[in-house]
Amino acid sequence: MLCVFLWSAPALSAPLFQNKFFTLDTKADTICLGHRQGFLPQARLKEIIAYYEADQPGLRQRTVAYLTRHNHPDWQQTLAEHSQDCRQQGRDDLCRLTQYWQGDLDTALRVLALFYDTKTAIKHAETPDLPPFKNHHVRAFEKAMRKIPPFMRAFITRARPIRNLNEVLDDNDITGRTRKLILEAFPEDLESWVWEDDTLPLSLVPGEGFHGNVVAQVFSGSNRIVFTLKNFDKAMDGQYWKDVELNYLADFRLPLIVHELGHVIDNFHFWDGDKTMYFFFWYHKVSNDIVFKRQIRQAKLGLWPSRWFEAYEYLWEVNNGRYNGKANEKMAELFAQYILMPATLKQESPNAYQWLREDIFQGIEYQGYQHCNMPLTRPLGFWQRLIARPLGR
Repeated sequence: MLCVFLWSAPALSAPLFQNKFFTLDTKADTICLGHRQGFLPQARLKEIIAYYEADQPGLRQRTVAYLTRHNHPDWQQTLAEHSQDCRQQGRDDLCRLTQYWQGDLDTALRVLALFYDTKTAIKHAETPDLPPFKNHHVRAFEKAMRKIPPFMRAFITRARPIRNLNEVLDDNDITGRTRKLILEAFPEDLESWVWEDDTLPLSLVPGEGFHGNVVAQVFSGSNRIVFTLKNFDKAMDGQYWKDVELNYLADFRLPLIVHELGHVIDNFHFWDGDKTMYFFFWYHKVSNDIVFKRQIRQAKLGLWPSRWFEAYEYLWEVNNGRYNGKANEKMAELFAQYILMPATLKQESPNAYQWLREDIFQGIEYQGYQHCNMPLTRPLGFWQRLIARPLGR
């Protein structure tokens, strides 16, 4: 039986999760940049934290406990050592969060500010030996989150977990292979995510996606994104590939993050916050809707200016920049292209663009990569091509 970690904030005069500071970004500026640019400065992060913590004693302590909670014995020992070190130094809970993020104060402040304002929980994997997120990952998540309208952020964080999964499976007479799949997919650290109001924050964690081959993964009914970092970071600026013969000058991890957020939007577009949801169970989503599915199937996808997908030959859903796979994958690509390549999408699939604008994005429109004033990629030089060949890059 899974135990349950109950998180609740103290009574708030100014409620959390207002999306007041990480505001919607519809311009192209941030997506044209590399990973070292385009995020909020540290001084602004401190202002955000001070705004939410004003006259709220105990809020930081409870939040840091939530953002660093793990059940693995190795994690518990490490966290206990962090707590002891900070107590000996006479420092507060920000010290514990900073140590959790390998001593990086900027990352600790950014994670705390993102949680307070957007209800996004960024953590390490439950298994300590998996590679952790670094500062540049958290900054990329911040930029991608600012591409998501606040009304979408609100309904994806109403996701409801299952406290007593085995009882639910028994009540619904779920047995055999289906039961085994659900139990295997259920997060081991579930108890660190359940709240008193039966909701879950949007959570971003490093891990190993399906067979370690996918860039990132979202399970049906979940608002939790697992990133396989060895694949995810291949789309970072500064990388180069013999497959596509390009240097990346912009951080093309943003399309990957936004694509995965598209899966979460797909999961919860119709979610009213009332019914119990869990992995592999049938429920109403955009890519299952009989009317919307017709729009999805008829839409054509444009070519990404980075051609990043051509470097991931195992992504069978994408073929020469055109979709040939499942409806939910095409929905996520349409979502990402509406945000990041709207002009191309509008030209390729005007009906799909209009549907996304009116039914999904409530009239919000974006500037995409076509508005960038600087090159996004450049061809490999002679020596890069020569070196990349034996390295398999």
